[in-house]
Amino acid sequence: MVRPIAASELKALKNVQIRLRAGDLMGALDAYEALPPGTQAHPNGLLARGAILHRFGKLPEAREAFEQGIALAPASGALLDAYGSLLDDLGEGEAAVSALRRAVEIAPDNSDFLINLGIVAANAGRFDVGEEALETFIRRLPKVARGWAALAHLEAKRGMVDVAEQLYRRAIEIDPEDVRSRHNLAVLLRQQDEPEKALAETSAAVALPSVPVETATLHAHLLAQLDRSDQAVKAYRDIIQHAPEHADAHETLAKLLPQLGRGDEALQAYRWALGVRPDSAALWSSALRTAFDLRDFQQLGEWAMQAARAVGPHPEIRIARAAALSRLGKHAQAIDILRDVVARSPELAVAHQHLAHCLVAAGEPKPAEAHALKATKIDALDQAPWALLTVIWRLLDDPREHWLADYERLVMPVDLDAAEGFFPELAAGLTELHTMREHPAEQSLRGGTQTRGNLFDRKDPLIQRLVAQVRTGVQNRLRQLPDDPTHPFLSRKASAISFPASWSVRLRSEGFHISHIHQTGWMSSALYVSLPAEVGQGEAGALAFGIPDATLGLDLPPRRVELPKVGRLVIFPSYMWHGTLPFESDQPRLTVAFDALPV
Repeated sequence: MVRPIAASELKALKNVQIRLRAGDLMGALDAYEALPPGTQAHPNGLLARGAILHRFGKLPEAREAFEQGIALAPASGALLDAYGSLLDDLGEGEAAVSALRRAVEIAPDNSDFLINLGIVAANAGRFDVGEEALETFIRRLPKVARGWAALAHLEAKRGMVDVAEQLYRRAIEIDPEDVRSRHNLAVLLRQQDEPEKALAETSAAVALPSVPVETATLHAHLLAQLDRSDQAVKAYRDIIQHAPEHADAHETLAKLLPQLGRGDEALQAYRWALGVRPDSAALWSSALRTAFDLRDFQQLGEWAMQAARAVGPHPEIRIARAAALSRLGKHAQAIDILRDVVARSPELAVAHQHLAHCLVAAGEPKPAEAHALKATKIDALDQAPWALLTVIWRLLDDPREHWLADYERLVMPVDLDAAEGFFPELAAGLTELHTMREHPAEQSLRGGTQTRGNLFDRKDPLIQRLVAQVRTGVQNRLRQLPDDPTHPFLSRKASAISFPASWSVRLRSEGFHISHIHQTGWMSSALYVSLPAEVGQGEAGALAFGIPDATLGLDLPPRRVELPKVGRLVIFPSYMWHGTLPFESDQPRLTVAFDALPV
């Protein structure tokens, strides 16, 4: 039997909850850790611990705390409610619904439990359960905005976008200061390619007091999307000023500034924030990741050393240090660090991948092979170790290179069946979307610009016609490929595909793509929309396959060169090294590209 909790304990736990609701995670953690051990081990204390861990993103630890609490107090609706929300975040939809239903059975008059049941049921696709819970809430409290907003969320999940929009607007009509509903409506409108309408909602939200940082960041994203770049930069900087650890604002700002011709400012906000929050492991992680993406290896190395002193030599920090050393030509030091990381964390795929990279760069392909293979066994979907194996087996004259990177079979040109005049019209529309001054520093292109956002999400009829043609052409071509359950590309063939990323690139004269891969993809592509007369004459502006990353220091010729042609789509495995050869012309070279995943 659980002992009754004292009034003084309840007061202390309330202080934890107040800090947590205010977003003061460190303050909540400090207040929790100051509690007596007996209070921490009480079901109410375990509820507080689980809630803090959940907010910190430590989901397995949060689960353990909630389950310990439920074991002690199985009739605690509050614990079951919090546990259900956690299970929802873990992707365990049915278990989440079960936990929330138990919470509602225990406390049928608790409106919060009904709302949360409606939300997790919607996320799990249990629309009948969610609708029943939310209709009960709305009958009970028809003038409370949260019920209508949660029902809007359910309808959006069901694909009833217009109904969802109306329901969000009903919630906002009831409570014009309902920031969450305005935020969620803005997200919905943005997904429907209505950024101006979305911005109107976030503008209203950020004018209210105490706007959540996520809403302020969405507002900044929309400003950037609508090419209000100066306003977006100011908005991101304001967010960082008030929330120095907010990674989304930092990372987006750092990658936006180079495209505005302000690359020297890209990491300034990180430098300030790290000075203010030197003990934030999450901020260091974001800063190191961004410095690597922007290829500022000098800064990466310096930050990795500072991070190790500030928050400890965690594997991620040591890997960043090694990556910087290797890119700066200090391969032996990098290899020593990574061998120690691998010895201590043998199942850390990224450590094996970086060690394989460093060993290849140091001229040691045979020991690199074992680490690249180990990385593929730990995470078979990561394209980076497979890309390294195409190089390693090539250097070792191993026939498995041909099995993995069959350039004749797996580089697949597809001529799209488009009506006459389609591509000139598409080129004119795409050109209007190229509003940046320079290329994204973290991407492969040099001497050109790239569109922002997921191009294929645009509702423009021209873009949607293109998507339909691409989908048909790709699926027809994939059906011609053989089956091979052991192959990292062929084993993932499916009857349907999704496009998680898509964009357009406009290269100027002497522009090119450095040789690269797409680490989180499965299939990548290049579609030629408009070409200067000089491209296609010889190999100028052509797509070259098999030239490895320049940081490996290898002088290897291409395995295949594909000549461009307007209307031609070239698809290939995302782990294949590919780049564009430079060209000279007064006219730009305009392409569309995407990454596809099997569904």
